[in-house]
Order: sequence, then structure tokens, then C-alpha cells
Amino acid sequence: MTMKRLGRGLADIIETPASKTSSFVMLKIEQIRVGKSQPRGTISPAALEELKASIKRSGIIEPVIVRPVAHGTYELVAGERRFRASQAIGIQEVPAIIKTLNDKEALEISLVENVQRENLNAMEEAKGYARLLDEFGYTQEDIASAVGKDRATIANLLRLLALPEEICQGLSDGVISFGHAKALLSISDRARQVEVYKQAAGGLSVRQTEALAATLSPAKRRRIRRTDPQLKQLEDQLRQALGTKVSLSARKKGGRITIEYFSQEDLQRILEVIGLDGG
Repeated sequence: MTMKRLGRGLADIIETPASKTSSFVMLKIEQIRVGKSQPRGTISPAALEELKASIKRSGIIEPVIVRPVAHGTYELVAGERRFRASQAIGIQEVPAIIKTLNDKEALEISLVENVQRENLNAMEEAKGYARLLDEFGYTQEDIASAVGKDRATIANLLRLLALPEEICQGLSDGVISFGHAKALLSISDRARQVEVYKQAAGGLSVRQTEALAATLSPAKRRRIRRTDPQLKQLEDQLRQALGTKVSLSARKKGGRITIEYFSQEDLQRILEVIGLDGG
């Protein structure tokens, strides 16, 4: 699969290649609508107030990016906070770069801009990446290249989507951090995940949450890790080689290897690393 526009910053994206048309214009606020490509779920009121004050003071320094829809209207691709702040203070027109983009390109540009500006929370980021996987056929490596992150980080973010809805909502709302959520992923029982989440939401630090989550791991596995550092080292090597969570458990005779995967695409990637085609 040949990907376009991977690993580039926002300035590079605005600099349109010859195959795409673009123009810099002033558009009326009512000509622009927020598009489905926007990965953001909410905008912090404090951040919005800060941006409103900045726009009042200095104007809109960087144009929004839009794509044409129909009848003189445009869909917002990048710059939602600038657009919302301008709406709120009554600005009638905003500077805009008009680009002809398909759905895949629009979503990627929106994600790249927000990730590079660190504007998305972990759950919004995960949902955006999941859309690239499910709707547009990206691999985790493609996404990592597009947003400038390593594949393991992308995989960890995608794993968040498997958490119970209550925890996902808490992460979206800022009740817990990404670090808290990662600790909760180490708990296999969903009911216990929620129990620990509620304690974390009550004020536990990430380190405290990790320690609490560790007490809920199977006793046998904790005992093996304490008494067999060579097994733990091998587990770490496998985890690094396969780019996913790997667990080893030893018995008197033999043992068991557990390899986790997030999706069918992730399973296919692991099989290719191992040397199997997956059929």
C-alpha cells in the first residue's frame, strides 16, 4: 500500500503538491461547517478562552484548512479551535487554505495537525487512529510514520479502546491520564478495571495505580517473575521483537507463551514477523 504525505509537518501539508489544488482566501464563518474528519471530541473551555483572547489581540495568524463541499460551502479539515474561537467572539471571516482532499487525506491532515500541536487527549487520538485502520486500510506502521510516533505507542493507544466505556469516558474527560489507563490495561478482569479506575479517579497517582493493578495480576505469574529473572528477560525480548504484549509462564514441565494482538491487522503483522503468511 503506497501512502502519501507520511511523516510531514503541517507546513509541508499546506504546501500542496502539483496534483492537488489549493488557494488562500477569506471565507465567511457561515460558509464553513465542522467535518466528520475532526478527531476532537471536546474543547477545553480554558483553552478556548485563551485562544479567544489571543485572536482578539493578534488576529488569526494561521489559516484554517478546508475542503470544498457544494454550493460555496466548505468542510473544516484543520483548525477547529481557531474556528470555534472565531465564532465565539463574532468574527465574520477567517483566512482559509482550500484543498481538494478525499476522506482519507482529510482525516490524516486533521490527525497530524492535532497530534503535533498536542491538542487531542489519548482517547480522541486512539479513535482517530482506529478510523485510519478500519476505514482506510492503514497499518499501525503507516500511522506511526504519518504522525511521527513509534509503532508501540500507536499500539498502546489503540488498546485503550478495549477498556470499559466508563473508563474511556473518564479518560476523554480528563478524570484520569494516559498513564493511569495503561496501568488499567494490565488488569484482565473488566469489573476490577472499573474498581481500580474509580480509585484512580479519586486521586491515586499513576505509580500508585500501577502498584494496585500489579496486586491483581495472577499470583503464579508474579511468583515466576520474582524467582526467574531469565524468564522475565526472555519475555521482554519477545515483547520488543513482536511489538506487542507477551507473557511467559513456566510449569514443572514446559510452559505457555501468550501473545496479545489488537486487531486482525495487528495479528497479520505479528504472523509476518514470526515468518508466517497468515493464510
